[in-house]
Amino acid sequence: MTKPDGGAAFPFHGNANEPCTSGMSLRDWFAGMAVSSMQDGTPEIMARVAYERADALLEARRLEKR
Repeated sequence: MTKPDGGAAFPFHGNANEPCTSGMSLRDWFAGMAVSSMQDGTPEIMARVAYERADALLEARRLEKR
C-alpha cells in the first residue's frame, strides 16, 4: 500500500506556453523540514524518523480537515 503524499507542496501552474508541474510532495517537504532540525544519527535513521514525522503531520492534517 502506498502512503498518502499530501499532494503537491509547491505546484506551479504555468501559462499557455509553460507546462504545469506538480513539484515535490507535501510528504517530502515535511520530511525535509524534519530532517533539517536533526543533529544526531546515521543518515538511514534520520531519514526514517523524518518520514515518520512527515506521516504524522499528514495524518494530523487529515484529521483536522474532518
